[in-house]
Amino acid sequence: MHDIIIRNGRIIDGTGAPEFVADIAINGDRITAVGRELGPAEREIDAQGKIVAPGWIDIHTHMDAQVSWDPYLTPSCWNGVTTVVMGNCGVGFAPVRPTDREWIMDLMDAVEDIPATAMSAGITWEWESFPEYLDAIDDKPRVMDIVTQLPHCALRTYVMGERGAEDVQPSDEELSHMRRIVREAIEAGAIGFSSNRLLAHRTKEGELIPGTLARYPELEAVAEGMQQAGGGVFQLVGPFEKEWVNDLALERDLTITYLSGEGGAQNPGAWREGLRNIEAATERGVRIFPQVRGRGTTLLMNIDGSMHPYILNYAYRELVEQLPLAERLEKMREPEVRAQILAAGWDLTNDVRRKVDNPEDHPFLVDTTPGNLLPGLLEMVLGSPETVYILGDPPNYEPEYEHSVAAYAERNQISVDDAFYDLMIEGDGSTLLLIYLEGYAEQSFDYMRELMLHPLTRNGLSDAGAHVGAISDAHMVSWNLAYWGRDRTRGERLPLETIVHKQTGANADLYGLSDRGVIAVGKRADLNVIDFEKLDSPAPHMVYDLPEGARRYIQRPSGYIATISHGELVLEHDELTGALPGRLVRGPQPA
Repeated sequence: MHDIIIRNGRIIDGTGAPEFVADIAINGDRITAVGRELGPAEREIDAQGKIVAPGWIDIHTHMDAQVSWDPYLTPSCWNGVTTVVMGNCGVGFAPVRPTDREWIMDLMDAVEDIPATAMSAGITWEWESFPEYLDAIDDKPRVMDIVTQLPHCALRTYVMGERGAEDVQPSDEELSHMRRIVREAIEAGAIGFSSNRLLAHRTKEGELIPGTLARYPELEAVAEGMQQAGGGVFQLVGPFEKEWVNDLALERDLTITYLSGEGGAQNPGAWREGLRNIEAATERGVRIFPQVRGRGTTLLMNIDGSMHPYILNYAYRELVEQLPLAERLEKMREPEVRAQILAAGWDLTNDVRRKVDNPEDHPFLVDTTPGNLLPGLLEMVLGSPETVYILGDPPNYEPEYEHSVAAYAERNQISVDDAFYDLMIEGDGSTLLLIYLEGYAEQSFDYMRELMLHPLTRNGLSDAGAHVGAISDAHMVSWNLAYWGRDRTRGERLPLETIVHKQTGANADLYGLSDRGVIAVGKRADLNVIDFEKLDSPAPHMVYDLPEGARRYIQRPSGYIATISHGELVLEHDELTGALPGRLVRGPQPA
C-alpha cells in the first residue's frame, strides 16, 4: 500500500525529456514508483489531463528575514515552490554582532526594500555566528525547504567593523578571519557564498554597501575558505571581472552563478556576448551558469508603493504623504493640490549628480560617488513615457507602444505630467505602471526565449521576499509556465519541458541538490499537480500583512491542484493544508 498515488498525469519530469503519461507512487518522502498498475494507495490524486512536475526550486530569493516569522514563506508557497535559496546578492543577517543588528536591517531596507519596521518586529535574533544562524532557522517548522549562502556584506562588516563599509582593504589578520568564517559556514551547511558589485545597491545614506569594492586578495581568501570546506557555489551580482572569476573557479573548484544582464537601451545585444563568454569558459572546464528570468528587469510604480512620480516632491510630502491612501487620493484630486504638486520642486539634497563637476556627462548610475541615485532614475522614467506601460489586469508584461503612458497622453490629448498624475490617482489608487530597467529595449521578449533555451542558463531572479514595494516577481515560476508555455502571442513560445527543466532539474544541478528536481524513483517527493488550462495570476495588489502592518505587493495564482513537499500535501486546490514538512538543507544533497 502506497501513501499517495498521483494517477494519469502528464509527467514533465524535470530533465527536459518529452512528457509522458504515467502514475507516480509516493512512500514517506520519496518517489517509489513511476509507471502503470502501481497498486492501491491510502490517498489518490486524479491528475488526468493535468501537468505533474517536480516542485519548483527558486534559486534567487531574499527570504532571509521572512524565515523568522512566516512558516509558509508566502507568496512562494502559493506558487508551487518547494525549495528556496536565500542569502543572495551579498546581503543577509549573519554573521552579525548585536551592536550591528539595526544597521544591517537598515541596509536590507535600503538594498532589498524589506521594511525595517517589519524586520525589527519579526526577526528573532538568536545568533551571532553563521553556524548559530543556521541552528536558529533550522529550529523553525516551515512549508518548504530553505537553502542559504554566506553573504559578503555581513562577513565584511563582522570582521572589519565600521571599516568594512569603507573602501579599505582588510589586513592579513582580517583576511585569515574571513577565510576561517567562510570555512566554518560551509562546513555548517551554507551552500555557497554571495558577493555584490552592483553600484546601484547603496545604503540609505547613498554609500556603497560593504564588499562592493573588494579587491582580489579578499575574494581569493573567501574562495580558499570555500575550497577548504569542500567547495560550493559562488553567486555574483554586478560587474565582476569575468576572466578572473573564471580562473578563480577553476583553481578552487567552485561553481559560479551570476545575474545575467539582458542589456539596456545602449547595448541591447549584450546578452549574446554573455552567452559566448560562458560557452568559452565552459569549454575550459568552468562550471558557470547565468541566471535569467522570464522577462526583463522591472519596477512597478504605484501611489502606495516604494516608487512613484512624487516620492521626492516637496508639495506631495507636505500636503498628502502622511495621509491614509483613500484620504490621500481624495486630497490629490483637489485642483489646487494637484496644481501645487505638479508645480513643486524635488528634494535633491543627496542627489549624487550634485557631487560631480559635469553631471550631464557623468555616468552617475554606475559611479561610486556617494549619493542618492533615485532622482536620476526618476527623471529617466518620467522623461521616457514611451517606455513606461500600464500593466493592466490581467497583467501584460510584454506590452506594445499603445499600452505606454505616452500613448495614453496622446489618446487623451493631455501632457505627460498630467497623464502620470491621472494614472496615479485613478480609481482606488491600484493602477500599476510597469517600468523595464533593462531587457526591453526592443519591446519584445524574443531575446528572452533564446536565453531560456540556452543549455547553460538557469531560471532565477524572482527576488521573493525582497523589493516588496516595487516589484512582484515571486510568481515568476507560475507566470513562466503559463505565459511561455500557453499564452504568448507576440512570438514563439517555449516547450513545456524546457520551462520545467529550467525551474527544477537544472537548478537542482546548479546547487548540488541531487535528491530533488527530477521525477524518478528514489528522488524526493516534491511535486506539483497543475491544471495548466486554468493556471493564472492576477495583477499585483498591495496588502499590509507583514509585521507591524508593513506593506508588500502580492499576486496569488490559481491552478495548483496539489503541491507535495517531503511527500506531504502542503497545498490543495490553491489553499494551504497547514502541513509544515520543510527544513533547512545543509549543503549539497546526494541522490
